[in-house]
Amino acid sequence: MVIVGWCKKFQKAIIKVISAMTQQNNANLSIDFHVHVDERVKYWQIPNVLRVRELDGVGILTHNSFRFAKKIVDKFKEKDKKKIYFAGVEIDTADGHLIAYGIDQEIPRDRSSEETVEIIRDLGGVSIIPHPFMSHNSIGWKSYIVKADAMEFYNGFAKIFLNFPNYMAEVSFRHNSFGKVGGSDAHFAQAVGTCYTLVDTDGVRTEEEILEALRKHKTIPKINPIDFYDIRNFIAVVFTPKTDRRIIRF
Repeated sequence: MVIVGWCKKFQKAIIKVISAMTQQNNANLSIDFHVHVDERVKYWQIPNVLRVRELDGVGILTHNSFRFAKKIVDKFKEKDKKKIYFAGVEIDTADGHLIAYGIDQEIPRDRSSEETVEIIRDLGGVSIIPHPFMSHNSIGWKSYIVKADAMEFYNGFAKIFLNFPNYMAEVSFRHNSFGKVGGSDAHFAQAVGTCYTLVDTDGVRTEEEILEALRKHKTIPKINPIDFYDIRNFIAVVFTPKTDRRIIRF
């Protein structure tokens, strides 16, 4: 009888732990913070990819053009009420790329990274340092003095280089005051979600709560094993002409 009693207590304890873990997972949203819709990306496929990857939402970016990303997000929101879409911009600063979300206007390019972060903050936005160690378009070691809200510790494009740029970011900046995010850097629709972020919003499914969680560093970066879509994305990034998108096709 004593053994049966202990077994029942143990069973209840296990059920309680599993229930708590399930509630915690439900409170987290899976978000890809780095998805491009310029450079000939077939962006109309993105909602279906989100369903296949079982992601909750995505941050939509263009290079140096917030306006086009906003148009795409507005169209997505009209057609898909189940997923979360929010617009941003990946900016060419004098030091390397920066991502901005939570803004409603264009951010000037070619300023210093420190000044660009301050401009984003003054507009009420959130700043992310993407791929800090990806050659000429990365802020690199200067990230130590750039007071961004978050850093991309896992970047999908970096997986092609045996994740070495991701490991460098993780080792170099894990004790700094950055929120940690993952993003696919998708320039190919099927690559969405190869890296992503778990965002603790207490189950609230809004852009505002997602960005507030970024500010409070309530994020966990995630990375999937390298696959065909990472390779295809690499080809898209390297060999696709860098042209602006002017037409929305749905």
